[in-house]
Amino acid sequence: MMTRLTTMLSALCLSVVTLSMGAIAAYPDPLPLQGAHVYVHDPSLIQRQSDGKYFLFTSHDKAGIITADNLAGPWTEVGSILPSGSSINLPGNDDIWAPDVSFHNGVYYAYYAVSTSGSQNSGIGLATSTSMNPGTWTDLGLVFRTQTNDPYNAIDPNLIIDENGTPVLTFGSYWGDIYQFNLQSDFKTPATSPVQVAYNSTAPSPVEGSFVWKHGNFYYLFTSSGQCCSFDPNNLPPPGNEYKVFVGRSSSAHGPFVDKNGVDMRNNGGTLVLASHGDVFAPGGEGIFTDSKSGRDIFVYHYLHSQGSIAYKEENSTLGLNAIDWSSGWPVLTSI
Repeated sequence: MMTRLTTMLSALCLSVVTLSMGAIAAYPDPLPLQGAHVYVHDPSLIQRQSDGKYFLFTSHDKAGIITADNLAGPWTEVGSILPSGSSINLPGNDDIWAPDVSFHNGVYYAYYAVSTSGSQNSGIGLATSTSMNPGTWTDLGLVFRTQTNDPYNAIDPNLIIDENGTPVLTFGSYWGDIYQFNLQSDFKTPATSPVQVAYNSTAPSPVEGSFVWKHGNFYYLFTSSGQCCSFDPNNLPPPGNEYKVFVGRSSSAHGPFVDKNGVDMRNNGGTLVLASHGDVFAPGGEGIFTDSKSGRDIFVYHYLHSQGSIAYKEENSTLGLNAIDWSSGWPVLTSI
């Protein structure tokens, strides 16, 4: 009897350990990076068409430009999109947020945000370049702006080309969360009024950092939800209330986007893609690009460390990279 009980207890302990390890291993670690640390927040990553060089863009540093010849680095800070700040006449025009860079018709388009923390007095701007090198960007100025009492906030822009070939800008943060509108063929002039595509009323309610990606027959809307920044190591939010990434999908770039359970993202829907694990804390600000060297879709995000002397420090915000497995019809992150 005692031997049998001991065996049962051993099996139970092994099961608990296995479950715990399974929970810990729910998300793969990001690709280890080589070289010195570079600050990254709200990353946008793209390869130059001419030579495959990697260009990484980040919030702050006047929309910082960071380059590498290999995905794992080393990464080198080489300059800014807007070294003199934005021409948009709004507070924060010398502190550029969330650049979103994509390539269309021989031109690199960088949408960016101008704002200050907690304000709706915000604007989305556009700069263009044919090479992405520092000093080659032309600031085309304001695309769209918001002000106090608007139902949305003009930050965190993202460009997608819809099923009809129309450029669509998705944006938003807090307030009514995520909206989008069509652009005219100049990629700058709004052609329609903003329409809501995602809203979360459950705590912690903020949704921002939207990104739309086409794969197969679906358009996937990714969002970041929860507290992104300004963490006090001695007073962290309840586990799960920090940044994390959700997704929904639709046959149209305009939605409606629903999660795995069929819940509309305008009604608190969203399937969890990535959350804190191990040394990764508050991952978000996501994007995707297809790596021409491997042919794989790469999930790009920033995160804070949760371990060691650099834990929870914004200045140590780091680039996260994982591959995506689409075989289930939904994005599942894997190691690179």
